Amino acid sequence: MLSSFSKNIQSTLITSFFSSLVYACTIPYLIIYLAGIFSKETIGLLVMINVVTSFLAGIIGGYLADNFQRKKILLIFQNLYGVSLLLVAVNFAGILPQNFWIIFGYLICGITYNLYYSAFDAVLLDSTVPNERKKVYQLQYWTFNLSMALGASIGGFLFKHYLFYLFLGAALLQFIVSAFLQKNLNYKNNISQTKGKTLMHDLFNNYYIAAKDKRWVMLILGIALYSAAEFSLQNYTGIRLSKEFKPITLLSVSIDGVRMLSILQVINTIMVVCFTFLVSRLTEKKKERTVVLIGLLIYVTGYGLMASANSIYLLIPLTILATFGELASAPILSARQVSLIPEDKQASYLSFASLSFQGSQLLAALGITLGGYLAAGLISGYIIILGIAGVYFVISSLYDNKKEVIKYD
Repeated sequence: MLSSFSKNIQSTLITSFFSSLVYACTIPYLIIYLAGIFSKETIGLLVMINVVTSFLAGIIGGYLADNFQRKKILLIFQNLYGVSLLLVAVNFAGILPQNFWIIFGYLICGITYNLYYSAFDAVLLDSTVPNERKKVYQLQYWTFNLSMALGASIGGFLFKHYLFYLFLGAALLQFIVSAFLQKNLNYKNNISQTKGKTLMHDLFNNYYIAAKDKRWVMLILGIALYSAAEFSLQNYTGIRLSKEFKPITLLSVSIDGVRMLSILQVINTIMVVCFTFLVSRLTEKKKERTVVLIGLLIYVTGYGLMASANSIYLLIPLTILATFGELASAPILSARQVSLIPEDKQASYLSFASLSFQGSQLLAALGITLGGYLAAGLISGYIIILGIAGVYFVISSLYDNKKEVIKYD
C-alpha cells in the first residue's frame, strides 16, 4: 500500500514511524522514572511545565514552518531532539548524575520535538491530494500505532536495568531518521510573504486566522478533552500501576506495573495493526456521525475506567474496548480534520491544532496532581466527564454545522 504513494509521502510516513518509536520507548518511561524520584504533586507540576513549554515551542514551530523552508526546520530540530535524548543517556551513564540534567533533558525533548512537528505535519499534508488523503492518514494512523507497540515493548522490558542503552539507542536512531529524511525528501514550500513589524506581531498574525475560526477552535478543544483519556494511560494510570499493581507471573515471566503498562499498549497496537482496515470496511456504510459518536464514547469510557482498575482481568478487556472505539473513530477524524484547513495556512492551523495535544497532556498531568489527593475512582470520573464534553465539541464542530463537509472517495 505504501508503494502506491509518492516518494515524499513514503519518506514522511517512514520517518513518522521511527520518530514515534523513539518517543514511545523513552518519554513515557522517563516520566515513570522521575515519578520514582519525586512525589505525585511534583511530577504532575513538572509534566505541566513540560506541556506549557512544549506548546509554546509548537506555536513558534508553526510560525517557522510557514516562514522558512520546512526541510531545514526538520533537519535542525530533529537533530536537536536526538541531542536531548543523548543528554538523558549521559545522565544514566553517571557522567551527569544530578537530577537537574535529567529534568533539563526531559524538557528539551518536549521543546525540540514540538519545534519540528508542525513542519512535519505540513509536509505530509502538502504532499497529498484530497482523493488520497483518507488513505494516507489511515496508513499513518496504522504505522503510528505499530511504532507505539514496538516502542512500548522495548521501553517496558529495558526500563529497569538498561536505561542508558535504551536512551543511547533512541538518540542514535533519531539521528539516522533525520539523515534518511534529508536524503529522500524532495520538497520545497512556498514561504509566507506577510511580515509584521516584530517577531511577536508576526506570530500573532500567523495564528489570528486560526484562532478566530470558531469551528476549528471548537474542534481542537474537543480533541484535547477526549484525548486526555488516552494520555492518562501514559501519565496517571502508568504511574499508579508502577506503584500499586501487584506483580504476577505470566508464562514464567514476572509482570510488574511497568510491564503491565507495556502489555496494555502492545495489545492496543496489535489490535490497531490487525483490525484497522477491517473495522473501516465494517463501518464505511454506516452514518459517519453515528460511528464517530459511538466510537469516541466507547474510547473515553474504556480509558477512563482503566485509571482505577488494578486487575489484569479488568485492564485487558477495557483496553480492547477502548481500542475498538479508537479504531472506529480515529481514521475518520484524522481525514476530516485536515479538510477544514486553508491551503495557505497549513502549518499555522496544524500548529494551532497542537493545542489539542498539549492541552490533553496538561489535563492528564493535572490528573497526576489530583491523584495525590483523590481516590482512583474519582480520577476515572474526572477523565470520563472531560471526555464526554470533548465528544460533544467534536461532533458539534464537524457535523452540527451548515457548512459543506468534504466527502472522500
